[in-house]
Amino acid sequence: MSVHLIVRPGSSFTREEREAFEDLVLRASQVEKQGLSKRIQDAHFLCLLYLNGELVGTNAIKDNRGHQRTIETQAGVSLPDAEYLGEVGYLHVAKDHRGARLGDLLVLGTLATVKEQGLFTTIQSKNLAPRKLFERHGFIQAGKSWPSDKGADQVNLYVRPAR
Repeated sequence: MSVHLIVRPGSSFTREEREAFEDLVLRASQVEKQGLSKRIQDAHFLCLLYLNGELVGTNAIKDNRGHQRTIETQAGVSLPDAEYLGEVGYLHVAKDHRGARLGDLLVLGTLATVKEQGLFTTIQSKNLAPRKLFERHGFIQAGKSWPSDKGADQVNLYVRPAR
C-alpha cells in the first residue's frame, strides 16, 4: 500500500488538486459550497492524503480572521491572532476508508507543519469521533457552546494553545 501525505499552502496546489480537495470536502453535509474554492486557495495549509494514488482524506488550516472573530463572540473566548494561526477544518475521510485512523494522519500532518503555533476548531456536540480525535492531539474545549445552524445541535470550540 502506498501512502502519500502532502501539506502545503493552499495557493501552492494546482487548480486540479484544489478541485479534488473541494469535491471530497463537499461530501460532508456541513460544508457550504459558496465561496469554498476561494477559502481553500487562501488556506494557510491544505493537507491531502492519498492511498494508492486515490485522494481519501483532507484537512486544512484556514485563514479567515472574520470567521475567527465570530467564533470568539459565540464562544465568549478570545483567540488573539498572535497566538492562533487559524482554524483547523475541512477534515474529511472518504466513507470507504473510515475507521483506520486516517484522521490522525491528517491532523498530525497539519500539526507538524505549524509546530508550536496555536490552533482552534469547532465541533458539533453530536460528532463524538472528531471530538475524540482532536482531544487525542491536545485540543481542549473552551468557552460556551452555541446553537448550530446545521440543525438541533450545539457547536463547541476546541483550542490547542501555542506551546
